[in-house]
Amino acid sequence: MGLSPSTLFHFTSKDGLKGILSDNFKIFYCKEKLKHSIKPIEVAIPMVSFCDIKLSQITEHIEKYGHYGIGLTKEWAYENNLNPVFYYNPHSELVDNIFTTLRKLKEEKIIEINDYLNLSRIIQYHKIYEGELKTEKVDYDNYRFADEREWRYVLPELFIDKDFIGWILNSNLSTDIQKKEANFRIEKSRLVFEPKNILYIIVKKEEEIEEFINHITHSKGKTFSHFEIERLKTRIVSCERIVNDF
Repeated sequence: MGLSPSTLFHFTSKDGLKGILSDNFKIFYCKEKLKHSIKPIEVAIPMVSFCDIKLSQITEHIEKYGHYGIGLTKEWAYENNLNPVFYYNPHSELVDNIFTTLRKLKEEKIIEINDYLNLSRIIQYHKIYEGELKTEKVDYDNYRFADEREWRYVLPELFIDKDFIGWILNSNLSTDIQKKEANFRIEKSRLVFEPKNILYIIVKKEEEIEEFINHITHSKGKTFSHFEIERLKTRIVSCERIVNDF
């Protein structure tokens, strides 16, 4: 048996999970700090993140990202071009060389723009090995991101109406209005799944299982078959059960 599970998990809020079950994954700009010794940059990337960890290891993860989640098959991930991120040491020459080369190619214009854009996708899959993590729930100075074993779906389009959307500098997303406008441009984008792709639907408490059964039935009753709805009901498990039984 390998170290990696056959499932990728995405954790969110209660409303977030209901939204995913109703209308697939929406794509949002997510902020990332790309640190290296030359010129660190902070960007927002249009993506959806997943973790490649076993169900028995999610306890710490849900405390940081939410007690509600969905687990989908690795086969679905392969078919939809999800990729593991590249965890890097910000002090390594490797990372400095990557950013230096990309900057040089752009400035000297010795490469076709499409080739440069393809190379620049490397940035979209970069993640610092260890660093600061500050959210409403946690505050860490040296959090080891590599423990999450993150996979990403990154919006495949790089342009909308000739405007580059592959990433946005965080300095251009400093206000709520700027964030809203950026996400509005990609609001129709979806990462789609089918009932057969779902292995787990995770809720916080046992008592919420019935609520989510009703939500799935009402929101997808006309889209999914009776068999698919019944099978999805068996996929629901609570964090309480996971903590006690796994």
